[in-house]
Amino acid sequence: MAAVFLPGNLQDEATCSVCLEFFKDPVSIECGHNFCRTCITKSWRGLEMDFPCPQCREIFQQKNFRPNRQLANMCEIISQFAVPGAKGALEEGLCEKHREAFKLFCRDDQRSICVVCDRSREHRPHTVVPVEEAAQEYKEQIQSQLDFLKKERQELLEFKSKDDKKSQELLKTIELERQMLISEFEGLRQFLHDQEHLLLGQLEKMEKGIAKKQNENLTELSKEISLLNQLITDLKEKIQQPVLELLKDVTSILNRSKGLKFQKPVPVSSDMKSSVSNFSLKTVVLKAVLKKFKETLQDELGKGEKEDLTLDPDTANQLLILSTDLKSVRMGCRKQELPDNPKRFDTNSRVLALEGFKSGRHYWEVEVGASDGWAFGVARESVRRKGLTQFSPEEGIWAVQQNGGRYWAVTSPQRTPLCIGERLSKVRVYLDYEGEEVSFYNAENMQHMFTFNVAFNERVFPLFSVCSTITYIKLCP
Repeated sequence: MAAVFLPGNLQDEATCSVCLEFFKDPVSIECGHNFCRTCITKSWRGLEMDFPCPQCREIFQQKNFRPNRQLANMCEIISQFAVPGAKGALEEGLCEKHREAFKLFCRDDQRSICVVCDRSREHRPHTVVPVEEAAQEYKEQIQSQLDFLKKERQELLEFKSKDDKKSQELLKTIELERQMLISEFEGLRQFLHDQEHLLLGQLEKMEKGIAKKQNENLTELSKEISLLNQLITDLKEKIQQPVLELLKDVTSILNRSKGLKFQKPVPVSSDMKSSVSNFSLKTVVLKAVLKKFKETLQDELGKGEKEDLTLDPDTANQLLILSTDLKSVRMGCRKQELPDNPKRFDTNSRVLALEGFKSGRHYWEVEVGASDGWAFGVARESVRRKGLTQFSPEEGIWAVQQNGGRYWAVTSPQRTPLCIGERLSKVRVYLDYEGEEVSFYNAENMQHMFTFNVAFNERVFPLFSVCSTITYIKLCP
């Protein structure tokens, strides 16, 4: 059968207003409009109530539709007379239904339509403008978005450039630090090598001195012993002679033996003992100094990374006011409406940090107000949150505080006064979990304030307390 053009109104009646194709398995909804079963199902997907008609916008409370067999049969007949390749009309700039040029744009459906479509029931309530006007509006929007994206790209490129530059500067700094570190340790190795060479030289000199003295004493003693041996031999021979022979010159040999004075040389041990003893003192001092040096170096270089702490709002007492960045805390005048939870301190004006530690070495710095009413340190995770509890090691808290114009370490049964000598403005807290220590230092000059020795057996958290409205505690980044 030859294909023919169908009248526009007949083609409209056979077309689904959603997919703009001939109906496939058409169904009717309560308002009387027809749609492909797949199209209406997709349109109502995800809705549990208030199901709108895609065409007239009427709302239905239930998802009801029924098959339209008559329409299905009509669509099948019409499709046999439809112009083949009508779908290509879009590519030709013509309306698929009416074979008219696209001169209008429907804002509601976001598509181009012809003047015949504009008069149809589908588009009658919609906002329609000429395609040139719509194109110009969208060109302006596209250009605006294009300018925005170009600006964003430029900012990102500038950020990347600056970040790369800073990264290179940091890498240069790291290289300088590496060279300085190598130089310092090389200098230290050279210094230790020179000291070792000097001390070994002193030992060698003492060894040579002892050997020389031994040789001198040996020579002198050999002479004396030789004389004694000769005299003993002469006396032995004399005593064996007959009486008359013995009496002959007996006085001479006796006087020779009695007149002989033997001088013992100075013992090597006496002569060199003081030198060896003095050197031994150097060895003791060297051992002590090197031990202290290694301990200090290991202690200072092994403190671990500085922690960037954040306060935990879920633990803060209702009187405490935390900054928006969760880095500082002060006391308010009245309780805040906060949800009560197992983590929150409901009586004591305390707050914990979000970060807890169960191993390793860590340190952080705290800026403190000049006025009384603050305390901080570490607390075990199981510290009591409900009811009034004491600041003490028995409660699982190890801390320092300012109270009564003085600084204290909160020890038990009595607090320990701290001799600081100046007003504190910043304190450094060291936690060595395996080393079982919590130490406090004046961060301005690293003066040691106090150290708690604690055998930790659970996770511990930095703890902070403010009990005065005229002071504060701030975590240093």
